[in-house]
Amino acid sequence: MGKLEGKVAIVTGTSRGVGVGIARQLLLEGATVIGCSRGELPGLPAAEGIEGAQSRSAQWVCDQGDYQSIDTFVQRVVDTYGRIDILVNNAGGTVPAPECEDIPPLLPQLQGAPTDTDPFARTALFHAFAFQMNLVSPMWFAIRVFRQMKTQDGVGSIVNISSGAGHPAGSPTLVSYGAAKCGLNHLTRSLAEEWGPQARVNCLALGPTMTDNFRDYVLGGDPEGKEYFKEVPLGRAGTPDEVGRAVTFLCSGEADYVNGTTIEIDGGMLPGVLYAAGLKTITDLL
Repeated sequence: MGKLEGKVAIVTGTSRGVGVGIARQLLLEGATVIGCSRGELPGLPAAEGIEGAQSRSAQWVCDQGDYQSIDTFVQRVVDTYGRIDILVNNAGGTVPAPECEDIPPLLPQLQGAPTDTDPFARTALFHAFAFQMNLVSPMWFAIRVFRQMKTQDGVGSIVNISSGAGHPAGSPTLVSYGAAKCGLNHLTRSLAEEWGPQARVNCLALGPTMTDNFRDYVLGGDPEGKEYFKEVPLGRAGTPDEVGRAVTFLCSGEADYVNGTTIEIDGGMLPGVLYAAGLKTITDLL
């Protein structure tokens, strides 16, 4: 039996990237996994190639900027599977901005954020979207899922996916995103204190992780990252599967006394060392 046999998990943002790695590792450990994304998909991408995973997985649409959509999604999971044991708040992200006070028209398009022809309105909407998707929506999801968890037997597990950009040292070029992720780290601790013993709440703060978006928008013309990773002590990016294994640890019986913590998964990266390198691809596009 896997470490998570019989558990029902929701993972947000499972159409690609880190979400696929997380969902895959949960499936390999025996969990039933329900993913969500903004667009319709025929099934959970992570289930491909795992024997029996199609029968204990699903991929549904959820607009995470709408709390009513979150409510409907969570209720559908409960109605279909009977309970929720795990929530992984993975959906989020942003793109770096050369100047936080003046967001160029290309960036909202890359991010999928609302936009406007007026420069200040466009800038305000871009930053508001970063806070919504990286702090407010995860909070909505956590609250709605905990309302279910507290009615069940056992202890639920909530894992928030944060970023090294939330480090107190600051995150130039990622101002609103970094502030939102810093808030997510703090939210994790506060919810852990408030919701124990009915649920444990923990957080993973990711450093560079090799996804298609990271390769395209950060590494750009250096797809192997030979120059970029000189600033990472382990000399490479993390992988979605490595993030997924950390999530399964936090959700398993091996981590029953881990609560309210933020674990950094960044190869030992020092705060702030990669912001200039990460901005280069965007400035080249602009």
